Amino acid sequence: MTGPVEALVREWLTKDKDAPPKQRHTAERVYQRLAEEHGFRGSYSTVRQLVRELRPEVNKAYIPLEFAPGEAAQVDWGEATVIIAGRKVKVQLFCYRLCHSSAPYVAAFPSQRSDCFLAGHVQSFNFFGGVPRRLIYDNVKTAVKDGWGRYIKAEQPAFMALKSHYAFRADFCNPGGGNEKGLVEGLVGYIRRNVLVPVPRVNSFVELQVELDKRCRQYQDKHLRYHPAPVKEALVR
Repeated sequence: MTGPVEALVREWLTKDKDAPPKQRHTAERVYQRLAEEHGFRGSYSTVRQLVRELRPEVNKAYIPLEFAPGEAAQVDWGEATVIIAGRKVKVQLFCYRLCHSSAPYVAAFPSQRSDCFLAGHVQSFNFFGGVPRRLIYDNVKTAVKDGWGRYIKAEQPAFMALKSHYAFRADFCNPGGGNEKGLVEGLVGYIRRNVLVPVPRVNSFVELQVELDKRCRQYQDKHLRYHPAPVKEALVR
């Protein structure tokens, strides 16, 4: 198996990330293309072994481990229970995390409706005093009107207006690709375990938000494992 053939197979497998899961290269299809398009004369078993070796490597390299300052943020929803004015209620947590610094912001709302979704963005931008170049999402219905992942055909008008006003780009995860926004998914669990235990008792959503804001600022004092600088220093950059 020569270097050029290996590079070609690696390229095909890498491009598969943008294809629907059921329309990706099998070892047999790789062998067919090599033979038909490039005159390959080796055996099928050799190709099968190469695909077996390359696929884990290609998939592992899929998630970027580093982001440039100001490049991106990840957005997700979470759910938690709090006691507001003596009544136990479920609140929806709009979770937003900058990718370079890992600095978080969390806002509490009564629902995940479009008005709450848009307000969560505005509060996040105001909290940090800026807007990243792109935001990464699941296929949330308050943003996506038609399509999925990298095949979005239409976005919701209100969400398009928000993007236009704040001048950011939206990227959507592929179905089953929650690991594409692992930073913010980790934030959802962190807030539930470390901020909302024991179950908070507050008089209003405003009071709950004051506490969430305070804890998000305190988080900036952390020096996370595998990060070269404290969250606060990376946030300044």
